Amino acid sequence: MHYKSYVPGFLLTIILLQLSIIPPVLSNNFDQTYSFQFKYGLLDQKIHVSVPPSLYEYYRNKTPNPTKDADYAKLVTPQAFKSMAENIKTFIGNKTRSEEQFANAVLTLVHQIEYGDNGAKYPIETIVEELGKCDTLSVLAASIMKAGGLDVVLLYFKGVHHINIGVFLPYQPYGTWWWQQPASYEFEGKKYFIAECTPAMDWKVGDVPPLLQGQIPTIISLENTQTPAPAQVSSKLGNPLNSSKISINLSSAASNINNPDHTINVYGSIKPPYPNQTITLYTSQDGIIYNTLDTKTDQTGNYSINWNTKSTGTHYIRTSWSGNSENTPADSEIMTLFLGFPNSLIQFETQNYYYMYGHPGFGSYLLGIRQGVEEFLNIQLLANGVTLSGEFFVFTSGQMITIPETGKIPINITKINIPKGLQPLRLPQDIEETTNDQFGFILKNNNNNYTLNMRSLDDNEIILSHNQDETNKIFMNTSKQIQENKWYTVEALISEIEITASIRDEYGNLVEKITQTKTKEQNINELQILLINNTGKAVAFKNLRFEPLSETLREKNNLPEPYFQFPKYAIFVLLLSIALIGTIYTKKRILN
Repeated sequence: MHYKSYVPGFLLTIILLQLSIIPPVLSNNFDQTYSFQFKYGLLDQKIHVSVPPSLYEYYRNKTPNPTKDADYAKLVTPQAFKSMAENIKTFIGNKTRSEEQFANAVLTLVHQIEYGDNGAKYPIETIVEELGKCDTLSVLAASIMKAGGLDVVLLYFKGVHHINIGVFLPYQPYGTWWWQQPASYEFEGKKYFIAECTPAMDWKVGDVPPLLQGQIPTIISLENTQTPAPAQVSSKLGNPLNSSKISINLSSAASNINNPDHTINVYGSIKPPYPNQTITLYTSQDGIIYNTLDTKTDQTGNYSINWNTKSTGTHYIRTSWSGNSENTPADSEIMTLFLGFPNSLIQFETQNYYYMYGHPGFGSYLLGIRQGVEEFLNIQLLANGVTLSGEFFVFTSGQMITIPETGKIPINITKINIPKGLQPLRLPQDIEETTNDQFGFILKNNNNNYTLNMRSLDDNEIILSHNQDETNKIFMNTSKQIQENKWYTVEALISEIEITASIRDEYGNLVEKITQTKTKEQNINELQILLINNTGKAVAFKNLRFEPLSETLREKNNLPEPYFQFPKYAIFVLLLSIALIGTIYTKKRILN
């Protein structure tokens, strides 16, 4: 085995999963339409609002905790509500007092949300959960109004612990009651009219709730406090939005010896295809705090973005399209990435040693971790049997150059400029005996405690799996049949009575299959599926499921005897008795 075939395999492997194993908060995609009505004169108009699940998760996991007055301003996110504001303004039109009518329309919309104390929330959370109290309803109304171009502030009435908003208008609003003067408050030379956002009644701009009569608010400015939203809701007047889709794929981007970071190319397309649409990439290492990157679609609705990261370990990623005036937002599948150390880009092979580029001081560390067996995934289920299914493909994870040499010292090393901060690391030739360069699944049964383990395997483990004395294991090797950049499906079943496994290509053609029925003489309790030699490769999974064996499959595999069963002669006697009783009863009726 050449050195180039056993660079740190399990550390260089990228495993991408989209499955029920990812955190529940991320696995439940939702794409619902929320309808709101607002009134303009005697007309009612319905606006359909659709929130991408990724945007909701992004804000829900930020968990705001206002500790001072100014913190409420940080919750206002106008960019997320541009579509709603533009649709409302379009319906109202550029008429006299259109600013007042727009503000009142927003208030009517917000008043339809149920009042309830569910803690401090971002406006996206409030509109999805359809629940909020005075502060959350006020920051929602302020977000929509600011998105529509109005100058608004938050009004904090500390004496009664209440928040609403103030709206600047160049004229005095009508309000609800002609006999009541609209209330306003001066701030930085402008007059802001009160606007109540709670749903006790259909408040208009200028209306003062009885609770606030005589109260003086603290005014919280919303200027220069806006944090850009990663995406926005989509909305449509009248009819519901049409559905849309976004796909996601991954590949290795070109490596650069001067940039040892992981670089993954994320690409896909939207349907319907639209040009110049913003696509948001969400990335997270804990499934809670997300970072975002943006790109645009081309003329055919395709997108592509390179994602660079220095961090090893687990990453969750997805892409999202915010939709447009006709289509709902769309989120891609969620993928989980396990990233190891970047690939060694240049390796030197000498007579006695192998050299690779690496960071000073990392030589012994890299050597040590390569000799262990790394578990990427370990799941346990208590059941009478389990099934495994999913799709996967393989792609190259990084650039690699191997330079063979015959001398003790690599001559070519003097001809290559080693990047600053890196140096050649010397590894012994016998490292190949403990190299984890094989990747696959291991399904095991221990007294109905079933485990799925995804891991790198070393050569010794592979040899042991073929040992004739290891009669409790079944081994399926597809590493030579699997080709790069092609999708394959894997299906496996392990139960108390049988083990089956199959690999098929993207067209459904069978690549490999094994079936083994358990016997008393041969208690098989482990299935190993070797997918690839993972050196310098990445394995991508989606729709991966590891589930208890369904009742249908269990009955098919091990049909139990009924609790009680009539013998055939007993059924015949029963039928004969019923016929005889019927005959006697009929004769008695006739005689009577």
